[in-house]
Amino acid sequence: MKKDSKFVWLVRHGKSAWPAATPDMERPLSQRGRRDGATMAEVLATSDPVPQKFYTSDSERTRQTTALLNDTLKLPITSTHDLYTGSYREVEKLLRTTEESMSCVAVVSHLPTIESCIRATNEWPEEHAFPTLATVCYELGSAWEECEFAHAKLRQFFIPRMFRDAAT
Repeated sequence: MKKDSKFVWLVRHGKSAWPAATPDMERPLSQRGRRDGATMAEVLATSDPVPQKFYTSDSERTRQTTALLNDTLKLPITSTHDLYTGSYREVEKLLRTTEESMSCVAVVSHLPTIESCIRATNEWPEEHAFPTLATVCYELGSAWEECEFAHAKLRQFFIPRMFRDAAT
């Protein structure tokens, strides 16, 4: 990894509950989503690079996921509706607003948005699924204002199951 590189963690929200008559935007995390969120918080806090800021969708489950991930790190959080159903282009636009002093951020969003980013990288083996709270790190280059997923390099990939299996 280059010293002046920029990195982004793409994080799918935790497993959500499905309360009756609850609109999609308001669905909360399930018990498993909360448990896995606490696990992945430790993974992010001890990874290299460690995020310095969170960008999150404004849905309830992504805000709850981000709060769990941020419990240890205590980072600034920017919430935006653009991450609810946006494409990789909206994510790139958002990342280009990141302060240059930051070397790593995390984006917590939904599968359509996260999948769009991953597909744009051309650095994802098709046989891998991206389950809830899957977390992947990409190296983007040396300046936020120039970031493009098409030039990203896959660095790390974690899913909660990796840590559940190790604990049993």
